Amino acid sequence: MIQRDPSKMFDLSIDSPCFDCMHNENCMLDDLIGEKGSSEVEHNELVYSKGELIIKQGTIAPHVIFVKRGMVKVFLEHRDRKQVLCVEKGGFVGLESMYNDKFFQYSVTAVTDVKVCLIEIESFKKHIETDAQFAAKIIRHINLRSRNLYQRIITLTQKQAHARVADVLICFIERIYGTTSYDLPFTRKEFAEMTTLSVESLSRILKEFKTEGVVNSDGRKFEIVDLEKLQQISNVG
Repeated sequence: MIQRDPSKMFDLSIDSPCFDCMHNENCMLDDLIGEKGSSEVEHNELVYSKGELIIKQGTIAPHVIFVKRGMVKVFLEHRDRKQVLCVEKGGFVGLESMYNDKFFQYSVTAVTDVKVCLIEIESFKKHIETDAQFAAKIIRHINLRSRNLYQRIITLTQKQAHARVADVLICFIERIYGTTSYDLPFTRKEFAEMTTLSVESLSRILKEFKTEGVVNSDGRKFEIVDLEKLQQISNVG
């Protein structure tokens, strides 16, 4: 994966704001903190290509990131292994580093081409401390992320292989695409990593799902034929 030189990535001075963001009526910061607050919180827009490393676990966190467009993969790194936590379409990443310590707690890569808003962390924290309504929005966001991660822990530690595969397929319906027919944005190997299965085991389970009339799949194309049965597989787990 490509990792950019940090010294060339970030220009968060007041003189170089994110022009698409600052002058767009749909500006994310305007929506969250109001026009006045948006001018006080230093931020800049950046585009990443598919596969690029956006956050490296263990590096110093000078900013939080809001994903404006595209999908990102959040994962933990331990020695030579990676554990995928979730795939996110929009929203904040890096909030956990604001008060715990000065380092990113996980890595993030671009699953598709993405556009992000980089928000300087100290001005962001200052606005949280002075704007109760904005602070409540951030708390709600963290609560939702925590709930999803708790569910992910149950999936990885308590469910059998078929249920883990079902959970990923359902996640893409409920949290990413909102439809039962979609193209997965990553390879079968990456899909297998999300379920902690080998590619061979994943392929066998998908074949069983197809035979049972639950899921049709062809390469990266998936169609959930029987969502109720897929949910039953997840629940029985």
